Amino acid sequence: MDGQRHVQACAFLISRSKRAQQMALSDLVIEGTHLPGVSVIIGNYNQAGFVADAIASVARQSYRNFECVIVDDRSADDSAARITQSLAEMHDERFRFIPRTDNGGQMAAMMTGLDASTAPFLAFVDADDIWHPEFLEAHIAAHLSRAGAAGVSTSDMALIEEDGTMISGGSPGFRAWNPSSPDVADYVSNELGEGGTGYIFVERFIAHRWLWSSTSGMMFRRSALQLLRPGTPERIKICADNYLAVAAHMLGGTVRIERTLGHYRLHGANSWAKHAFVGRGTTLGAARPDVERAVRSALIERFCAAADDLMRIMSRSDLARILVAYLGWGAAIALHDSNAAARKMLGGWLTPQRRLAWFVMRKIPLSWRPREFRPPPE
Repeated sequence: MDGQRHVQACAFLISRSKRAQQMALSDLVIEGTHLPGVSVIIGNYNQAGFVADAIASVARQSYRNFECVIVDDRSADDSAARITQSLAEMHDERFRFIPRTDNGGQMAAMMTGLDASTAPFLAFVDADDIWHPEFLEAHIAAHLSRAGAAGVSTSDMALIEEDGTMISGGSPGFRAWNPSSPDVADYVSNELGEGGTGYIFVERFIAHRWLWSSTSGMMFRRSALQLLRPGTPERIKICADNYLAVAAHMLGGTVRIERTLGHYRLHGANSWAKHAFVGRGTTLGAARPDVERAVRSALIERFCAAADDLMRIMSRSDLARILVAYLGWGAAIALHDSNAAARKMLGGWLTPQRRLAWFVMRKIPLSWRPREFRPPPE
C-alpha cells in the first residue's frame, strides 16, 4: 500500500510539474494577446519508408497552434503516395502537401515550405526523423522565456536505428559543444526556464563551432530567415541547416534547450551521418569541404546583399563584430577590400591601426598569435 501511495505521489508531482510548465507559457497570454503560431515544414526526398512517422509525430504535438507543409523534392520512390495516404487518413486541415516539379535539393525544398507558410516561427523536420510530442511547446517556451530571446533554438536529438530501435539518448554533435571553453565562456549564460528546463543562451558574436543539433532539432524566427534567406538555394543541396542555423544565430543568437526532444534516424541513406554509433566520442559525419565553402560563400553573399536592411535594425559596430567573428581578421579585411556593401559594415572597424596589426600578425606563426588573430575554429 505504501508503495502504491508512493507511485501515486510521484505521478501527481510529475503531472503538477508538467501543468506548471504549461501554465507558465499560457500565463503570458492576457485578453487581447495570444501565443504565436508555428509553421512546420517536413522536407522529403526518397523517404517513403519513414515520412508517415514524421507526419504522425507532428500531429501528436501538445502545442496545437501550428500549420504543417510537407514538401516532396520530386522523389523517385513512392513518397508522394505515402504522404497523400497519410493526410487522407488524418483529415487535419492544418496539413498540406506540396510536390515540387523539379529536384532542387534540401535548401530549395525548405524555401518552398517557407514561402507557402505564414507563422512567425519556423521548424523544419527531415522526413526520416521524429519529434517528441513536447517539441513545439518546449521550443516556443524557450523563445518566449523571460530569460532572453534568440533567432534560433536548438534541442538535443536521440539516435535511433532504421527500425526505430533506440541507440543513444542524445546526439554526439550537440553534446560535443563546450560552453566552458575559453573562446566561448564569455558569450554564454545559463538560465533556468519555466518548469525547470535548462537553457543556455549564446550571443551572436560567437559565430563559429557547431553548437546546434540537426535540422529537426531547431526552431527559427521567420524574420531572421527572411532577412538572410539564400539568393540561390539550389546551390545548397545538402547540409542546409549549416546555413540556416548560422544565419539566424548571427542575427539573434541561439538558445540551447538542454533536453532531448526528437529522434534522429541513422540509416543507409543519411546525407551527413555516414558512420555507426559506437559510444562516447563518436563522430557521425562531417560536411564536405566543398559544401562548407558553398555555405560560407552563400551566407556572406547574402549578408552583403542585405547590408542596408541589416544596418536599419543593428548597429554597424555589431555587424562588424559578427562578421569578424565568423570570418576571422584576414577574411574580413579581404571582404572589406573587395565588396562595397561589406565596406559599409566593416568600415568603422577596419582602422589603419587594425590593418597594421594584421599585417604584423601575419608574420607570426599561427600558434603564437593572440586568439583574435587566429582563423575561427572549424
